[in-house]
Amino acid sequence: MKNPAYFFLLSLPLFTLWFCTASSSGKEKQDPNPVQSESAKTGFKKAAVLELFTSQGCSSCPPADRLLGTYTSKESVIVLTFHVDYWDRLGWKDPFSSKAFTERQYSYASAMNASVYTPQLVINGQSEMIGSNDSKISAGVKKALAQEPDAGISIKALKAENGQVNINFTALGNITNSVVNIALIQNKATTEIKAGENGGVTLTNYNVVRNFKTISQVNNGDNTSAINMPAGDDPKNSSVIVFIQEKGTNKIVAADQAAL
Repeated sequence: MKNPAYFFLLSLPLFTLWFCTASSSGKEKQDPNPVQSESAKTGFKKAAVLELFTSQGCSSCPPADRLLGTYTSKESVIVLTFHVDYWDRLGWKDPFSSKAFTERQYSYASAMNASVYTPQLVINGQSEMIGSNDSKISAGVKKALAQEPDAGISIKALKAENGQVNINFTALGNITNSVVNIALIQNKATTEIKAGENGGVTLTNYNVVRNFKTISQVNNGDNTSAINMPAGDDPKNSSVIVFIQEKGTNKIVAADQAAL
């Protein structure tokens, strides 16, 4: 069941909804028929990329944040949490929020003819759901991993120096009409919330996107790029995620993650 926790019209052209949902039980069921992590046809690695749009100012978001934390250790599953900025005006400014992340959420909503709300989860750029709906997310991940990838991407080397991370990666397969997205993430962040709907609560967020960039031209083979690291971030608590996304459909066809 979903109950709207707050509703108002933003300056952007859509309405935003918030849903209060139950948290995960934390129990993981064993799948008697696990999906293979690589394609038998192409040899490319399969991946389910989970993008959670969340906020520390949203009282409905902590259950989703906790649930997504359990997915960070699952094979072939890559988690990114994008903290949106439209909750910042309601008493607590999320230190990880960004207007660019809000715009990414709105772009997905427009493409899928969906509402914008928190916590909202998008799987492989193709389907959206409430970010704390354990059973629906599990089914969505299984469906994503059942698909045969026709492209692959692999991080070969990372080096943090002079306030940025230099990245060497290989992209192969059908990537002609695609972009490569690069996300610098903070693996785990704990914050004492002093105001707003979660005032007085200590929250833990996982795979928090700290910087994000898109490369529109990618070579079939070896590539190099770099992404800035925010001042004060600890490289030992950071990772890089790269993923190939089709331009016209938003479908994510390949992804890889590596720790600094």
